[in-house]
Amino acid sequence: MPTTITINPDAPDEFSLRETVRCLRNGGIIIYPTETFYGIGALFTNDNTLKRLFAIKQRDPAKPVLLLIPDVSFIKNISSCISPALETLAGYFWPGPLTLLIEALPHLSPLVTGHNRTVGIRISSNPVVQHLLALLQDGITSTSANISGDLSPACIEEIPDTLLNAVDVVIDGGKTPGGSPSTVFDISSTPFKTVREGAISARQIMKVLEETR
Repeated sequence: MPTTITINPDAPDEFSLRETVRCLRNGGIIIYPTETFYGIGALFTNDNTLKRLFAIKQRDPAKPVLLLIPDVSFIKNISSCISPALETLAGYFWPGPLTLLIEALPHLSPLVTGHNRTVGIRISSNPVVQHLLALLQDGITSTSANISGDLSPACIEEIPDTLLNAVDVVIDGGKTPGGSPSTVFDISSTPFKTVREGAISARQIMKVLEETR
């Protein structure tokens, strides 16, 4: 059975989050709240744990998985290309529900990048996961805490028991906003393109880019 931790988003319990950090560093998998839905997370550098995560979600291993990162400076660990567009969009929309696809460093696992050799990253605005990643100082996977193809959960009660019982730690941070998932925007090559339109519209993104050109 997993360890379930109830956390007040307005006052995250550091002791509990440090226990979660220990779990992640030991190859564990967690369920946690984000600014949209609940996610299922593991360190992106542990292939064995990533394979377990994909099995739990019944997810196609050829389908890449997005990452949440602690801060902008962490990007150097996953990409050698810090473009002006990345700096502009990160400065304007992060923390928040915009996932940016950028060129990945060669050592990143194909379970993270898929076959495109790109990696999707964002900084979450949820205070629980922000505090967690500040302690962890590493990136974790950001994919909905559901069986692939099912609806994304906005609260613990909407997550299937089979999935809850398959992970190591469950962080209950209350109901998340739900609504639309993060927007996925590809800036790894030109022309830029919207891969998935979600909480932030493509029009908003292009407006910011045009205003800073």
